[in-house]
Amino acid sequence: MNIDQQIKQALNEEFNQIVNENERIDANPFKQMKASFSGKMKWMYILVVFFSTLFFVGMVYCGYQFYHADEIKPLLGWSIGVILLALFTQISKMWYWSELGNNRVIREMKLLELQVAHLSEQINRE
Repeated sequence: MNIDQQIKQALNEEFNQIVNENERIDANPFKQMKASFSGKMKWMYILVVFFSTLFFVGMVYCGYQFYHADEIKPLLGWSIGVILLALFTQISKMWYWSELGNNRVIREMKLLELQVAHLSEQINRE
């Protein structure tokens, strides 16, 4: 087996692997989330989801305290806490969902590159 055949075989294996991965996590957001926790940035996604959950719990706590506050000064403090923690929660979720979109684009670009390589290989054969 010469080097050209080895390259063609490696390209075919990589192409089939990426196509199978794309089909597996295609448009389902839950599958995309699951796939994001297995990549290189796994630790970052876990950290963002952890802090987003922490912000949400803090927001609920501030909302509870706001509901039970009697004076104006604690009401203002707890309401500012609710607003800021809601903002932080939304910012972290927006970042995470944009990263999921970026990952999807990268997967599609890899698939496109392999399809172009596969097509150029077929053209060169003819």
